[in-house]
Amino acid sequence: MSQDLVGRPSGRAYAPFLARAQAAGAEVLPRQVRGALSVDLDSYEVSVAGTSRELSPRQVEILALFISAPHRVWSRDQLHEVCWGDASPSRRVDVQLCRIRTKLGLDIFRNIRDRGWALREERL
Repeated sequence: MSQDLVGRPSGRAYAPFLARAQAAGAEVLPRQVRGALSVDLDSYEVSVAGTSRELSPRQVEILALFISAPHRVWSRDQLHEVCWGDASPSRRVDVQLCRIRTKLGLDIFRNIRDRGWALREERL
């Protein structure tokens, strides 16, 4: 069963994600704040300006990855590897980024043509 379909992870369930992120050169902290956006991997909670938003565990991890390296451009393959642990070709990255935008009510990702996505900090 996909992690997106089950309840919130408990304890240090995000350890494999953190290891893959570190291998990709990103230091993802368990709690990160960027502008009005707060991401807590210990509780898998996200808030915007103090208002809690309901995201799936995978979406929380994706958001934490982008916040940890705000100027970095992430390719589809890199996101697959770090967030899912594989590089299978699919559109799941696009779908998850769209769902995160919708759930947060913020257009926080910018597409870098032929390269991938980066955080749009001015929207936070």
